[in-house]
Amino acid sequence: MSLYAIKKNEQHRVKRSSTKDYSLVCVDKNCKWYFLATKHGKTNLFKVRKLVEDHTRSIERIHDDHPQATTEDYSVSISYQKAWRAKEKASEKVIGCPHDSYNEIPGILHMIKKCNPGTITDLVQHDNGHFKYLFFALGVSIEGWKHCTPLIVVDATFLKNAYGGTLIIASAQDADRHIFPLAFSVVDSENDASWQYFMEKLKESYGEREDQCIISDRHESIAKAMKSVFPNLMHGVCCFHLFQNIKTRFRKGGDDLRDAFYCAAKAYNQTDFDDSMRDLDNIDSRIRPYLTNEVGLEKWTRLYSPNKRYSTLTSNIAESVNSALKEIRELPIGTLLECLRCLVQKWSWENKNRALSTFTTLAKVPEKILKDKLERSKKLKVQTSNLVIYTVKEL
Repeated sequence: MSLYAIKKNEQHRVKRSSTKDYSLVCVDKNCKWYFLATKHGKTNLFKVRKLVEDHTRSIERIHDDHPQATTEDYSVSISYQKAWRAKEKASEKVIGCPHDSYNEIPGILHMIKKCNPGTITDLVQHDNGHFKYLFFALGVSIEGWKHCTPLIVVDATFLKNAYGGTLIIASAQDADRHIFPLAFSVVDSENDASWQYFMEKLKESYGEREDQCIISDRHESIAKAMKSVFPNLMHGVCCFHLFQNIKTRFRKGGDDLRDAFYCAAKAYNQTDFDDSMRDLDNIDSRIRPYLTNEVGLEKWTRLYSPNKRYSTLTSNIAESVNSALKEIRELPIGTLLECLRCLVQKWSWENKNRALSTFTTLAKVPEKILKDKLERSKKLKVQTSNLVIYTVKEL
């Protein structure tokens, strides 16, 4: 009736309200309009459904930042601020209150740990009881880590909810080259203390493996945490971020710079590496000292890397996870944690079904790569056998 009154630009008042009936009359005493709803009265379900649908559509349009939604539907002009407040109220009803969501964190972490055996969770609070850090690694991730390549990619992305914060993610790849999320952490920002906390919890959950490598961008706090928590592990640098740093630092660009840099990073032998580095010298002589002395060849090249990087020269898998979480980063932290758990559960379920439907010796992706290489080698052998060899005398 309130929506009806707004749409008709009329006013009414409640004459009687009890458990048996509900009576409305016009505010004008001379008007004989009235509305009566009794406990045993019949309701027109079609009208009720239509009213709910129209109201829902109006709320959705307000949620999409369209202040004119109420103007078009009910012929009432409202300000942008009022539409924004309506959007916030509607969002709270759907996804929860951002402030109250922090009180739900202990219960959510407890249920995640209880319903997922082997899960490790941690919650750090300030002296006044306010939230500071949280960390969780699901049991399925901890159990599956032993079957992944010993390479972890870490990255952080900012949250877009009312109170902000930073989400840190650690990911790996399984035997079929699929993304395998390992751990999540919510911190205040990317600083020394937050990365130190995350690395310590990561080591506590997964330990260290032989020939293990951790890849990230060149954030200083990550480098400090690596030296403190994982002094024996190789810390690789994402080649994509390093290339962006080169373009910004030396104000160079173009296909020639990109091709020379990535050829040097991917080179398997010294000859190819030296050729690519000479190409970089021709573009700018300052690039080689920067990559050699300041960054270190062992951090970004395949040739000088002390550990195997398994063709993982970038942190693209972490960027892919960030892309999958793009929409849920706006949610309150309690809903965010539940979405993260659902994401890991969904991917684990899909990968399990894919593995159960695989009847080859290897996983599908490596099997396909080997078959393609085998076919190419057979064709090359046939072409080589058909060549005519001439001696120097015959030529």
